[in-house]
Amino acid sequence: MIDAVGSVSSHRFQNARYLNCVSQRSPHYNIFFFLKENSGSFMLNGNWEDIVNNRLFFVSPDVEFNIDCADTPVDCFHISFDSAGENESDTPFFMIVPQDMREEFIAMNIKLAEACLRMNRDQAVGQLKQILGVMDQMTHESSIAFATRNVDRMMRDIPRHFHFNEYQIDYFASGSGSIFIGNRWVEYSQGSFCFVPPQVSHEIMFSPESKIDNYSVKFKFLDDPKLSIPKEPFVAQVPEEKQLVLLALLKKIVGEFVMDLPISRGRLYNLITLIQEIRNESSGDSASDTGLLKQIKQIVAANFSRELRVTEIAYQVGLSPEYLSRQFHKQTGQTLASYINACRLKSSLVMLQNTNMPLKQIAAECGFKNVNYFTTIFKKFYSVTPKDIRKQGTENS
Repeated sequence: MIDAVGSVSSHRFQNARYLNCVSQRSPHYNIFFFLKENSGSFMLNGNWEDIVNNRLFFVSPDVEFNIDCADTPVDCFHISFDSAGENESDTPFFMIVPQDMREEFIAMNIKLAEACLRMNRDQAVGQLKQILGVMDQMTHESSIAFATRNVDRMMRDIPRHFHFNEYQIDYFASGSGSIFIGNRWVEYSQGSFCFVPPQVSHEIMFSPESKIDNYSVKFKFLDDPKLSIPKEPFVAQVPEEKQLVLLALLKKIVGEFVMDLPISRGRLYNLITLIQEIRNESSGDSASDTGLLKQIKQIVAANFSRELRVTEIAYQVGLSPEYLSRQFHKQTGQTLASYINACRLKSSLVMLQNTNMPLKQIAAECGFKNVNYFTTIFKKFYSVTPKDIRKQGTENS
């Protein structure tokens, strides 16, 4: 929640023919709330998302975004503001404004735009804080964020992306193709079920020869002591005895979402229960972290002699940096940064013991920025300095 608000501006683009901007990084917070669907798209921090009814985008300062609306009427509120204080969370996100909050949320945005038009700063700041409060409430509730069915039409491939705070499931009642999920490609066919947690990169390719019938649902879920949800992505075949149950539930969720009806939390909890059962009962093709650790170690071994960032490794394996770091720590008990340093130090130890290379050259070839930093880290790791190792080698020779 952002408390200390500096400047604020708001405008409603209603029946506007264009709302486009090239890729940019704004020094301000930006909120875009689209009331009407548009065949264009919105790019947030490298992820392209469709513009659908009641979709909201929250853009933090210095986060890249791009709007590419089609030449059709747009109805969108745009808020831009500064914060004068430190904020706990600046994570950008997008969501569908829930049906039961929508009327109140639209009214708040109208009042904010009117206050800005009258240049009434106090009223504008008050309205903005109310809007941010409702947004905070929306992000801290378990709910269905999006649901659709794609059937009997040509499907365009979905490029690689991830969701900041939403889970996604896809069920294929018919059709075939392949999915990149976690860190590898997996084939899917009739009866396949795909589960993607937040911050896991995924990409879907549809076979042009197959007839696709696909249900896709995105949802937010907060920890609940009475209900568990898988932590890892997976692709599995749904057991036959569960296919009719799953289809019936997905049809209800998609139908209520398309008709803009409230979707009960019970529907979401039933879906999560089915997800857990499918994961437990099937012998599906897991796309979790099998082989991921080996892949990371291979990348580190080949590149630790230069500057190597976690973001670069994450890009190579198709995961977000946050998710990759969590999984590495979970499997090894150490951070990825400390593992990279350990590899560098072990290599430097071998070079100290077996070559006459100057310390400066060893430091450079092992990826350390200077000799002083190398010496400090080396002593912390081995409890002796590089010169001590050299001295021991001379005495033993």
